[in-house]
Amino acid sequence: MEFISYHPATGTEVTRLQALSANELEQRLQQNQQAAQTWRQSSTSDRSALLNRLASLLSANRERLALCITREMGKLLSEALAEVDRCALECNYFATHGPAMLPLARSMNTCEPMGSVLLLSSWRFPLWQVFRVLAPTLMAGNAVLLKLAENLPLCAREIETLLADAEAPKGLVFSLLISKPQVATLIADARVKALAFSGNRQDASQVAALAGQQLKPIILELDETELQIILDDADLDLAVAAALRSRFRNAGQLGHAARGFMVTPGIAEQFVARLSAQLAEWQPGDPSLYVSTLGPLATRLQRDDLQQQVQAALADGAQAVVGCQLPTGAGWYYPASLLDRVRPDMAVFRRQLSGPLACVLRAPNQDAILDMCQDLGPDGTVSIWTRDMTQGEQLARQLPFATCLVNREPCQGSGYQSRPGLMTDGHFSIRAFCHIKRLLVSA
Repeated sequence: MEFISYHPATGTEVTRLQALSANELEQRLQQNQQAAQTWRQSSTSDRSALLNRLASLLSANRERLALCITREMGKLLSEALAEVDRCALECNYFATHGPAMLPLARSMNTCEPMGSVLLLSSWRFPLWQVFRVLAPTLMAGNAVLLKLAENLPLCAREIETLLADAEAPKGLVFSLLISKPQVATLIADARVKALAFSGNRQDASQVAALAGQQLKPIILELDETELQIILDDADLDLAVAAALRSRFRNAGQLGHAARGFMVTPGIAEQFVARLSAQLAEWQPGDPSLYVSTLGPLATRLQRDDLQQQVQAALADGAQAVVGCQLPTGAGWYYPASLLDRVRPDMAVFRRQLSGPLACVLRAPNQDAILDMCQDLGPDGTVSIWTRDMTQGEQLARQLPFATCLVNREPCQGSGYQSRPGLMTDGHFSIRAFCHIKRLLVSA
């Protein structure tokens, strides 16, 4: 099997990398297990030193790393730079605060690292979805095996280079270019003690089933429903600005992006007009140029899937306000698009969107909003925009979602709520891959 890296802005092939053979994978597993046994005995000061070196290397190489993300995934350079900076901050955070989060070595209750952890990461944030888990997991004393999405072989190689340059112990972290059957074999291997997965629910159910057969701990970060409700008395400027950020960051390729915008009659026309005017100014361009406001999608398949959803919605009665047509020319670009008069039963609303498309659903009143949302929860987030805080709170209490926000963007929520303990103060829990060990000593 080969892993092919494409440049989404041109659609051209960049390079091909061979998948690991069975023997190569076995060698890495053995090295990773040996490194895990050694690393678990390391001091917290040694672990902090490694994370600090990683943070410095991320900062020193931010332009090169950001360009790698941009050229392999299509993310705007400004967004890719912000992603690299965020990874450096995360390493610094756990280097500084990590030791205090773990019980003292001579405590009667200690956190013992599990060993080798397999991290299966999605393609949306090539570095961030790795480092947000990698930093606390290493700080806790574990070793890590990384499996990035198949369209990111160069980013996977960059991560491995960073660890080597940071003088990480040999074998402590490996980026694995392996096939899906090899992933299944890896999950079943007794040397892999736990898993972390980020991505869609269909893939998550398969991974979780494999982990469950081995009774291995697994932490899931899943794509979730997010919705924004704009009531008649909403501050239109705030609502439109929030809509742009929640739906069009990262070219709309977000696992937690607003799926749709439910609007009531008194503000619907103004909201659609204001949002469409803003989107008309967004022009797809070379993501490596700072002047570009919208980059390409990560893969051709993703763009084709988005267009199929749009065409199905139009055939079923939705109205195209802006965009909604495949552009000509090279690359996997899709215009900033807006569909109006979408219905809750349409696939474009029911399925997770990955692309720069906003859907407006018109609700005649708040009772209709409750009916439209009834089967969307509870694993989701809704943001309600209104100047009447009492009205907003009452509506929020009746909605089925796990997280309800009033005049607050979903991305400003308090972290992922589906797994208590997964996030601590907005950070991945340092104890997620630790066993709690009790020591009882009698005279």
